[in-house]
Amino acid sequence: MTKGQRREMSPVNVSRAVLIGKGLFERNENEDGLLSSGDGVATEGEEEEEEIPVRSSIMKDQEEHQNSQSISEEGEQLTPYVAKCYGHLETLRKRKREQEEQVETLVEETFGQIEAIMQEMMRGLQERHAASHAQFEATGDKLMRSLRAHNRVRTDSVAVVSALTDVIVQMEKKLKMIAAILLREDDGKQEVE
Repeated sequence: MTKGQRREMSPVNVSRAVLIGKGLFERNENEDGLLSSGDGVATEGEEEEEEIPVRSSIMKDQEEHQNSQSISEEGEQLTPYVAKCYGHLETLRKRKREQEEQVETLVEETFGQIEAIMQEMMRGLQERHAASHAQFEATGDKLMRSLRAHNRVRTDSVAVVSALTDVIVQMEKKLKMIAAILLREDDGKQEVE
């Protein structure tokens, strides 16, 4: 190629160049770092001729890359390798979507199970609390009845003690009266004698 000639790249070469740029296509480089073979790859002699229009070819490659994307989107014939790559990419995307759906389903199921477990635990705690509260109420009622009975017994005991005290006081009075009467009788007998 001469400096004035522009090398047109076929859509296959454009796709390959795009893939090389993205690191998706294997490049064959020799020890000097030059590309050694392949469609659209310059040999050493061609590379020297193309050094000047490198910038324009880079711009052209970018335009062709954009064009190749739009062409491939419109259903243009792709190389088998590129088609295989696109197919693999679509397969990976599909797997990713399926895995995301599976993860979402698992997360929903897991949260559902966690929620069911939490509700069961809350129900168990509420039942235990209700049973404990009922037992506490029953124990409280028993204690209140016992205290009331104890108070009644105490009140009755106080009443009995009070009544006994009254009886004892009255008995003491009667005994004193009897003792006084007996003393008077003794005194009267002694006087009579």
